[in-house]
Amino acid sequence: MNPTVAIQGGLGNQLSQWFFAHSISESHEFHIDPLYDSSLSMTRNLEVQELIKRCPHVAKNSQGAYSPMKMISLFHLFDRIWEFKKFRFVVESIGYFREDPRFDQEQTKVYPKKIRYGKGYFQKQGKIESIFQIVESELVPIVHQAFEVVRTKFDLIESYDVLHVRRGDYEAADFTPINIGTLSDDYFFNWLKDRKHSRRIILTENREDVLNLVKHLHDVTVIDKALTNPWETLALMYGAENFLGSNSSLSWWGARLCSSRGGNVWLPSQWSFWNNIAPEDYHFSKCNKADSLWRESAKI
Repeated sequence: MNPTVAIQGGLGNQLSQWFFAHSISESHEFHIDPLYDSSLSMTRNLEVQELIKRCPHVAKNSQGAYSPMKMISLFHLFDRIWEFKKFRFVVESIGYFREDPRFDQEQTKVYPKKIRYGKGYFQKQGKIESIFQIVESELVPIVHQAFEVVRTKFDLIESYDVLHVRRGDYEAADFTPINIGTLSDDYFFNWLKDRKHSRRIILTENREDVLNLVKHLHDVTVIDKALTNPWETLALMYGAENFLGSNSSLSWWGARLCSSRGGNVWLPSQWSFWNNIAPEDYHFSKCNKADSLWRESAKI
C-alpha cells in the first residue's frame, strides 16, 4: 500500500510534506491528501500543482484524484480518533503518523516501521538530504524557471543579497511556548554589518512589518506578497548571492536551494525563542549560523 501524506500550510510546509512523501516510499510512489480540496480547507492555497503535474511518483486514479476517497475518509476518521489519547495506539499501530517540529507538541512518539498516513510538517532536513537528488530533478527546474521570470520582473541584472523577514502571521498569534518567536531588527542589522553589496532585497509578507528596518538602510528594495507569489519569493531566495533567512520553512527551502546553486546562506542559530525546536534539524552542511536575536514581543 502506497503511503499518503497530507499537504497543508504555506509553500515551505508543502514542499517539506511533498518530499517527505518521497522519502518514506521505497518505490517513491505515493498518494497525497490536499486538505485544501476538502472540508478541512485552510486559508492557504495548494501551491504544489506544478510538482504534481510533473512528478512521475504521485499516484492517481483514472479520474485523476490524488488518493482514493475511501482511504482519505478513513484517514480523516483516524485524525479524529487520534485526538483521544487512549485510542492513539490503535491508529498508530496501523500506520498513522503525526509529526510537529516543536517537540513539546503532541505527536507520534515512536517512528513507525511503515507509514500509511502522515500528517504534519516534516521539517527535519536529514530526510530531505536523503532524497536531495529527487529535489534537484523535480523542484530545481521549476524554481529556476520562476527565477528567470523574477530576474526580468525586478531588473536583477547584477547579483544581489536577500533578507527574508517573517513577522506578520507570527506576531498575530499569542506568544506562548507553542509558538516560535519573532526575530528582531538587530538580527538582520548584525548580518548586514559584514555585507557591502550594492543591491539588497528584503522579502516579507507585508511591507508594514519592515518599516523600522528599512528606514535605517540604504539601497534596499522591499518585495512583499502584493508584488510576488510564493514561488517567485522562493526563486528570489534561490538566485541570491548571499541569503539571510528567518525561522521559516520557506526560508529553509530558499537557503537550501540557494546553497545548491552556489550561494552563501545563513539561518538562525536557534529556530525558536522557546527552545522547543531542535536547531540541528535545520542546519545543513553549507549553512552558516546567524545569532538569533528576538523581538521583545517574543518574551511576553
